[in-house]
Amino acid sequence: MNISANRVVAKMEEQLALLQTAVKQNDQQAVREYTSVIEGYCQLLKDQPSINQTGKVASPLVEPQPIPPQPVTPIQPASPSPTSDQKPGSLFDF
Repeated sequence: MNISANRVVAKMEEQLALLQTAVKQNDQQAVREYTSVIEGYCQLLKDQPSINQTGKVASPLVEPQPIPPQPVTPIQPASPSPTSDQKPGSLFDF
């Protein structure tokens, strides 16, 4: 998934504005919530491998793995079914 770093930073700025308001109002619960959200955005940017010039976080390319060939096993023909002149044997006869 490509996430625009500029979009994440914009969301961080929104949360920072809310945090500043919460600090001015001395609302400790809101301060904890907003700092946790900002921390999550920071972690999101930190965990991404790299950010390209367009501001999008580059996702690592996954190389396709070749599928190993499976050995072909021949199918054995089914045993002939008893005809009307033969008596069917017991299920326990092998």
